[in-house]
Order: sequence, then structure tokens, then C-alpha cells
Amino acid sequence: MVSRRQLLQALPALPSALGTSVALAQPIAGKPIRLMVAASPGATVDAAARFVSEPLSKMLGVPVIVENRPGAGGAIGSDAVAKSPADGHTLLFTGVTHFSARYSGEASATYDPVKDFSAIARICSAALAVVVATNSPYKTLADLLAAMKAKPGEIDYGSGGVGSTSHLCTVIMNDLTGTKAKHIPYKGNTQAVTDTVAGVVAFTCQGSGGVVPLIKAGRLRALAVTSRNRWEALPDVPTGIESGIPGFEVASWMGSFAPAKTPQPMVSMVSDAMAKIARSPEFKAFCDKQSMYVELMEHSEFQASVPAEDARWRRVAELIKRS
Repeated sequence: MVSRRQLLQALPALPSALGTSVALAQPIAGKPIRLMVAASPGATVDAAARFVSEPLSKMLGVPVIVENRPGAGGAIGSDAVAKSPADGHTLLFTGVTHFSARYSGEASATYDPVKDFSAIARICSAALAVVVATNSPYKTLADLLAAMKAKPGEIDYGSGGVGSTSHLCTVIMNDLTGTKAKHIPYKGNTQAVTDTVAGVVAFTCQGSGGVVPLIKAGRLRALAVTSRNRWEALPDVPTGIESGIPGFEVASWMGSFAPAKTPQPMVSMVSDAMAKIARSPEFKAFCDKQSMYVELMEHSEFQASVPAEDARWRRVAELIKRS
């Protein structure tokens, strides 16, 4: 007969013997998790969150519900999570806008990206494409740059909001080339893309998820991509460096945060689950299809990187204010 003492000693080993989902589910207590995405439906970060949500739900043993909170360049989503209960049931899925939007003058960004959050995991990165409508007079990136030089501040571009990655991309491009464009911020990337297709704005810089289908459908033209290498999905589109802008590389990582003071066991368990997803061949295939790449930082490493990341985007925000 097994004694009570022997049984208690054996209990810690039971979850691992029964499988990951049991081990992870116990601290979650059966309540659904809201995974707030600081971007519009269809954006690249939204696509990554929706891919992650299904396997994450299976591992944690509870529903994981994706909830889009676009606006203010990503600040609205971050702000909402910062003010949510720190019980592990409201998480943020975002990118560099978590930091950049806070320092770009958005009145709605009242959160502290360092003190108000606990970093969970960073799982992938994505570059952007500079796109115009198919009937645009700009056939190459050089054409667009020439127009901006000829008419400083008159060529307009759309973005997902002040401090969004789509905003930062053009700010960096203008800084590298000595050009100037007119910024038209939207509440999310979807409308910026829609108005670029319609010719309401001259161009936008967007992640693959929001523009590759439209490029392949003949509704947008890609002038360049902001990665070091060309995209598998758009092999004929040159990089910004190939187009004559040395150092023009812009990429946004994607990852998850919890409100500060979320119990450490919950943060660690969600981090472990996301890391397992990021290492899976299915996620690698998803990233390849989306012209993204796997870039994994688990909780400890990601948390340690936060102060430097915060300082980096403070500096970029100063560049935005001068642009």
C-alpha cells in the first residue's frame, strides 16, 4: 500500500507524466484567456497571434480568444492590457509599437512599457514592404524617392498610427535618404492599406500579411522590402538596400506580455507554451509563408532585453518628432 507521504512526494511528477496540457492548465483555472492584439484584423501581428492562439489553447487547456485593439499606433492595445487584472487571463500580443507608440506623443498611451508589464516570449520577426497602388506613377523606390525630393513634405503616406511600425519605416527611410513625406495616420493598418489601394495616399509600408495577397491580386505594387534578403513570396521585389538605400532594414519582432504582477508561474507556463509553438515545424512553415522568420526569446531573456528595447525606441521617437 502507498502511504500518504509517498503519494504527496509523487504528485509533482504527475503533470509531466500526464502531458503538457495538464501541467499548464492547472494554474489557469479554466477561465478563457483574452489575447489582445494591438493591431487591426489582417495585419501581420494579427496573423501571428491567430496562428498561436489555437495550439496555445490546447496546451493551456482553456479557450484563447483573440481580441483586436488597434489604434494610436498600437498604444490602445498595450494600454488596455496594462489596466487589466494581473491574473493571467488577459495577455498582450504586439510588436515594437509597444515601446515606440508610448514615446511618439499619443495621448492615449498612458502606460509604462517597462514597469507595467511582464515579458512572456518573443517568437518571430517580420520586415515590411513599401507599396503603392498598381496605377501609381511610381514604378520603383527610386521613383518615389525622386518625387519626395522634388516635393518635400507633399507626397503623402498612410500608417497604422503615430509610432506604428508602418510609420517608423517611412521615418527611417526619409532620414536615410534626406527626403520628407506627409504622414497620414490611421487608427489601424487596414485602412492605410485600403486607402493606398484606392490612391487616397501615395504609399504605405506594411507587413506581408496585409499586402502580399493584394500584390498578388494586382491591386498593389511593391517597390521594395525592408529585409536584408528578398522575400520568398515576392522574389522579384528588390530590398531597400538593393534599391540604393544602404542600411535600410526595418523589422518588427512579435511577442507577448502580461500585466505586471501576474503570478510568475503563469508567466513561465505561457512562455514555455509559446516557446514550444515557436519551435514547431508548423510555426516555421507559417513564418515562411508570411515572409517572417522565427526569433525566439523565452521569458527570462525577453524580460532582460526590455530596458534596452525601451531605450532604443525612445531614441527613434525623438527622430519621429524631428521628422
